[in-house]
Amino acid sequence: MVMLAVCVVVMATAAGVSAQARPTERVSPAPEVNSNAVAWRTPEPPAEPQAGDVWVNPRDGMELAYVAPGEFTFGSTDEAIDAWMRDHPDHERYWIEDERPQSRIRLAGYWIGRTEVTNGQYLQFVQATGRSAPRQWVNGRPAAGTERLPVVYVTWNDANAYCNWAGLRLPSELEWEKASRGTDGRLFPWGNTWDRSRCRNSVTSVSGPSAVGSYPSGASPYGCMDMSGNTDEWCAEWYDATIYQQYARGDTSPPRSGDSRLLRGGCWTDEMPSCLRCTYRNGSPPDGSYEDTGFRCARDATR
Repeated sequence: MVMLAVCVVVMATAAGVSAQARPTERVSPAPEVNSNAVAWRTPEPPAEPQAGDVWVNPRDGMELAYVAPGEFTFGSTDEAIDAWMRDHPDHERYWIEDERPQSRIRLAGYWIGRTEVTNGQYLQFVQATGRSAPRQWVNGRPAAGTERLPVVYVTWNDANAYCNWAGLRLPSELEWEKASRGTDGRLFPWGNTWDRSRCRNSVTSVSGPSAVGSYPSGASPYGCMDMSGNTDEWCAEWYDATIYQQYARGDTSPPRSGDSRLLRGGCWTDEMPSCLRCTYRNGSPPDGSYEDTGFRCARDATR
């Protein structure tokens, strides 16, 4: 479970303009990108956050980490795919060929959920909007004791509706990938070496996902949890197997249509580390709902 220390926000007024002093309490566990990251519990995100800072959305209690503007490496090179296949001959090359080419691109700053949306958070949404509950819930509620599990059996349309209700949005896949791997092009949120003990996968679980944040040693550089394993996560765009070629040219406009929406991150039913890498891409019809699929939210740095 992700724990944030209580923060203190000091308001100062100068020349009629309200300015926020940085809280003194640190985010735990501290992200790699900024060991001095802090937590904000304010009605709106701070105007000048630092990388790794956390803002708690008052609508649903979601903790969102700040990813600062800048370049990052996305995708995989042919040489990296060749090397991966030599080391994992039991894997299929077509699983990962849509990650090509590798390139660097600059993204604006944004906020992204430190965890997947939980059953408890989704219950607030169901009760506020009257939207249908996930089909495994009983009498419109999750089973007692499962409030911190990631919500599953939600369609892309459900996830998008939740984000709109919470004043947030689904992340783009480039935002998702940067939050997962940082700026150094690592293979997994924690580094370049596969370690099944750092995430929820079919070896560490045979019964389902874990409570969000249960694998802090698998956190990404920005302090985001469960970006490898636990649940597949819906992203904003349609799935396009060739879109990284367009992104490599600097054009980040999303695909306009498709049959499937993007999924990232792998899930608790995956055993093959190919499917649990930061670069793994997949897709599913937007009206599909599955036992291993959830989502996390994002928000622009400014409105």
